Amino acid sequence: MKRVLCPRCDGYVTFDEQRCSAGESLFLVCSHCGKSFSLSYEEIVRQPDTADWGKIVVLENNCCERQEFPLIVGDNVIGRRNKGTDVDIAIESSDADLERRHCIINVRLNKRGEPVYTLRDCSARSGTYLRQDRLGKRDQVRLGHADIVSIGGTTFILHLPGGDEEE
Repeated sequence: MKRVLCPRCDGYVTFDEQRCSAGESLFLVCSHCGKSFSLSYEEIVRQPDTADWGKIVVLENNCCERQEFPLIVGDNVIGRRNKGTDVDIAIESSDADLERRHCIINVRLNKRGEPVYTLRDCSARSGTYLRQDRLGKRDQVRLGHADIVSIGGTTFILHLPGGDEEE
């Protein structure tokens, strides 16, 4: 899987790059703003690989709509969608307590090659909560499958690859 930025709203669009071969173009539609755009095979090849590292599923927010976002290796900065804000996971919401840069989920591989997921707060006024416990300013806590995180009035659940999922 690959991930690209929408040229209109700066939202990420995830797609299967194997649907395109040399000399072809792939047409995509942004799920955030509805804009259609295309990528050539050469542009697709240059995109970083985004294997299945899990996802977050937004369960509750002011927009009352379910949103899903894939995770990538490294820092996944999470915040409220706003044009020009530098976040990896931009949640569509009018929740004033959900800041533009609210928290970070870091995905890294340990010495055995297993993924490790950690959560830290970006000094958000309303705080970041893991299982109803507020993270301190310098806290970095380990996450597991189906952990529930609350940021402002928004709640999301972490789904890890290989976890027992009912969808």
